[in-house]
Amino acid sequence: MIAHHFVGGGTRSDDLRAAGDAATGMLAAVAAQVRAAGLNVVAEQSVPFPGGGATLVWVLAESHLVMHLWPEQDRATLDLHVCDYRASNAGKAERLRDALDTLCFAPGSSDWRELAIAGGSSASRTAGA
Repeated sequence: MIAHHFVGGGTRSDDLRAAGDAATGMLAAVAAQVRAAGLNVVAEQSVPFPGGGATLVWVLAESHLVMHLWPEQDRATLDLHVCDYRASNAGKAERLRDALDTLCFAPGSSDWRELAIAGGSSASRTAGA
C-alpha cells in the first residue's frame, strides 16, 4: 500500500473568507474539486466552534480531507490523505492539492509538506503547489 499525505497551511483565500467563519458553504465547493480530481466523497461534515472557526471533514473512498479554520487569525490548514489500493492515486492527490491551494489559500501564502508512505517506509518533502 502506498499513501500520499499532504499537509498545507496559509492565509485564507477571498473565497474562504466570504464563506464565513464556519465555512459550511465550502463543503460543496471542495467536494466539487475532489470529484474533479477523480476522487470520491463518501461523507462530509462541518463542525463550528464557539467564538469562530470550524473543522470541515470529507471522508473519501480513498481516505480523507480535513480543513481547520482560524478566522480570528485569518488562517486555514488542510490535511489530505489519499491511498493507492488498486491503482495509483498520486496524480489525483496532486491535482486536488493544487486545486485546494487555489481555492483555499491567498496567492503566495501557502506552505505544503508531503509524506509519501510505502509499505513500512516513509519519506517527507516540501510539496510544490
